Formats: sequence, structure tokens, C-alpha cells
Amino acid sequence: MSFTPHEIALLKSSRLFDGLAGTPRFAELLARPESRLQVAENACFLERGDRSPGLHILVHGSVELFFCNAEGEEKVLHFIKSGETLAEETVSDGRPINYWARTLTPTVMLRIPPADILYWMDESWPFAERFLRLVSERICLLYADVVTFYSKTAVQRLACYLICGFETSRLTLKDSLNLSIPVPKKNLASRLSISQTHLSRALRDLTERGLISQDGNRLQVVNVEGLAEYVCPHGCDL
Repeated sequence: MSFTPHEIALLKSSRLFDGLAGTPRFAELLARPESRLQVAENACFLERGDRSPGLHILVHGSVELFFCNAEGEEKVLHFIKSGETLAEETVSDGRPINYWARTLTPTVMLRIPPADILYWMDESWPFAERFLRLVSERICLLYADVVTFYSKTAVQRLACYLICGFETSRLTLKDSLNLSIPVPKKNLASRLSISQTHLSRALRDLTERGLISQDGNRLQVVNVEGLAEYVCPHGCDL
């Protein structure tokens, strides 16, 4: 199935493709049937050990990256939402991925072979710079995770995730007072490396203080600035 006009418009608006959307190679990429990956909800589409899977860009939907140990226990590493990428670390050297990727919702992705990414990096320094920034942001995410897991309480980890999301672009205190996290609570607990019991206590604490609200599996930050000041009164230390 080909990309719909709406999906193509979303891809062309991606910061990664700025200046490339009108090139013949980009049009050729979109025309290839294998470039469009449509995956049903709760399906693994990448497995640990897959080599050179190519860069994946989520057109719409959401995905979780997770690791599974020998006992079958899962640890959620990251959530990927529309407009974001995954497997960028495998593009340059063909290394296998070290996690599994599973859809949380019905998802459509653009899958780009490593050869196309490397060609664009050679042809366009702005594209190469944007791609390297993606890799750098993912490294910074890993460092922030390590610091948080070793220095923050359950409430602080939850607040940091809700405010910053540990995403590629952080929410500023004045941007919005509402932030929805539509993921199951057990997945969120795994992402934050805390137990579901500790997550429930943290949610109750922040809800009673009027800083967040809950509606099923959706969480909303009612007061972003108040939440930040409650957890980090002297400013963010990450």
C-alpha cells in the first residue's frame, strides 16, 4: 500500500527531510512499496539481533522499545511517538539492534535503508547535521536516564518524565499546561525503572497536590510550572 497524501505531508514536514522532500530520490523512496510499514497494535516488528533494519520514522502511532532478559521479564527502554525515529544507531556500521520494538497502537512508518541515509549524508551537509543531532539526542537521553535512575525518587522520576518526557525536545514551563501520556501504567513503571506500587503512590501524591490528573491510562499535567517547582525547586539538575 502506498503512502496517503496526508502521510506524505506529515513526512515532508519532518525536520529531518527539510530541503530533501522535493528531490527525485525522496519521491522514489516514497514510491517503493517496501518503504511503507503498517503494523497492527501490540505487534513486534523489530527483534533483538536484527542487522541493518534501516531508519524507521513514525508517521502516526506509538511504539515502545524494550529488552527481555533470560527469564522473560521485560524492561521498557523508551517510547517513540509520531514524527520520531528509531534504529538510527544501526545505519552507519550494520550493527544488530539490542532491543525489541513493539507497537502500542496501529502504526505506520517510513522505513529507509541505510544506503539511502548514507547517500543523503554525503550529498547534503544540512541533512547529515540533522541526522547526527538525532544520534546525539539519543545519547543524551541515555545519560539522563542513568542519572535519574540513580539520583531520583519514584515521584521525581515520574515528574521528570511528565515535564521533559526524556524526548528529543523538552517541554518548557510556559508551552502548555496539558501533556497526555497514553501508555499503560505497567509500561510507564517499567520505563521509569520503578514498581507499579511505587508508580501508583507517586501518581496519588501528585494528584492529591493538584499537579496532575488521571483518566484511565492517560495522564495530564495540570500545572507544568507547579510540578517543576515541587520536584526541582532550585531548577532542573539534568
